[in-house]
Amino acid sequence: MRRVCPIVGLLATPFALLDAAPAGCPAPPHSSARFSVGLNLAGVTDYSAEPVFVDLFKAARAWVGNADGKPWGRGGPLDLDAGGNVKSLAPGQFADAVVLADCPEVVAGGPHVCLYDGDGDLDFRMDAKVTKRTPGRLEVAIEPRANAVHLRLSRTDPANPVRNIRLVPAEREGDYREKPFRDDFLARWKGVGTLRFMDWQRTNDSKAAAWADRPTPADHSQALKGVAVEYVVRLANALDADPWVCLPHLATDEYVREFARYTKKHLKPGRRVYVEYSNECWNGQFAQARYCKEEGKRLTLSGNDFEAQLRFYSRRSVEVFAAWEAGFGKENRVRVLAAQGANPWTGRQVMDWDGAAGHADAIAVAPYFGNKWGSPKTAAEVAKMTPAALAAALKEDVAASLKDVRAYAREAKARKLALVAYEAGQHLAGTGGAENDAALTKLFIDTNREPAMKGLYVDYVNGWREAGGGLLCVFSSVNRPSKWGSWGLLEYAGQDPAAAPKYRAFREVLDAAGKK
Repeated sequence: MRRVCPIVGLLATPFALLDAAPAGCPAPPHSSARFSVGLNLAGVTDYSAEPVFVDLFKAARAWVGNADGKPWGRGGPLDLDAGGNVKSLAPGQFADAVVLADCPEVVAGGPHVCLYDGDGDLDFRMDAKVTKRTPGRLEVAIEPRANAVHLRLSRTDPANPVRNIRLVPAEREGDYREKPFRDDFLARWKGVGTLRFMDWQRTNDSKAAAWADRPTPADHSQALKGVAVEYVVRLANALDADPWVCLPHLATDEYVREFARYTKKHLKPGRRVYVEYSNECWNGQFAQARYCKEEGKRLTLSGNDFEAQLRFYSRRSVEVFAAWEAGFGKENRVRVLAAQGANPWTGRQVMDWDGAAGHADAIAVAPYFGNKWGSPKTAAEVAKMTPAALAAALKEDVAASLKDVRAYAREAKARKLALVAYEAGQHLAGTGGAENDAALTKLFIDTNREPAMKGLYVDYVNGWREAGGGLLCVFSSVNRPSKWGSWGLLEYAGQDPAAAPKYRAFREVLDAAGKK
């Protein structure tokens, strides 16, 4: 994922002071004003470096129609139901679904059980094979450190089609419904007080509008339309964390109300919910930002396209907050407006348009640091640096940007809002073609692994707090590094913390803040 807006500050602060109020910046009268650290969860995919569900099929890709002698995906369109399940197959057609791909570090392998409803023929391919068959149940051996696992559906009865496929470790067959999340996943993020579900929900470029469009637990996979609210709430309850949810930009008021009602009914009493309309509606690379611009222009909210875009975002956010309150109530909710961290003007537009700040609790920014090092204009020279030299330069970089965080904190305080970070962390990634510079990419990856990155992150979050920031949600939990960036605190699940300085810094600051 590409990120923009490098802003933050650095100020070394003893851990003992982390839970104190920022000097000269009294906290607004709601909990989001207190300093704490939260986390953005990486999206659920078949190639994820962090498996989430005990049932591996919950991360499977969509079915693809294939036929003998034809290239992958050229077997004709599939007959699918609303949940993505195959209803019937044409003569000579079969369907394939990728269950695991390119993630050998996190695949334990061993005996698994594939359960399904309906009547049909299933078989596993690549690094897995069926060892025993009975109707509705296959015993499957997955190779340790498997690189790819595919499932093939070669026959399905249209009157009773194959559906509700599950693939679970044999030892978890009896409890995967009651305990859907992997134990190692829960242990890894125990103690995190706030979880932002933006990527889990596939917020960016979402096509969901009506409540009927939402992802549900009955879908073929939770990796297609996003993870269902049922699992969002279950995870928040399991980790005793406050959920931060992002409502799709096309969502109707009914969608928002129903989402809120479900959350109210099933979330543990006393937990807060951070409510945000979509994600980065100022950022033109996303469909939601382009939608806001077109709607702002249609409604003639301004003669300036960008201003009209921000004003529509502000207006719709307030409407979403009202719809949320209709389903959830006014207690234990934090209404979040968001703006571009590197451009405080956007924050003023969003907060001030039609009195929006009076209907919100927080203004959120993404105080990334290090963005400038990925510029194509300087890539050749930057690529010659050592990781230690770049880490030292990053320290100066974040220190210089502290004034921007303070400026936003003043703007928030003047409107009685908390300043929070919807995303945060380093932003070492090439842009404008520089992402294809192999030497630059290697430097950025190595710098993220540099031991000095731990101290840099600790100082970074302390600087945010001292500048007047409240909740800071780091981006992101677990992601493999690539030319597009090194966003994960960990590169893969089970990585040795000694080789993950950002993760160690996160846990250290989290523990010092005394959330648990």
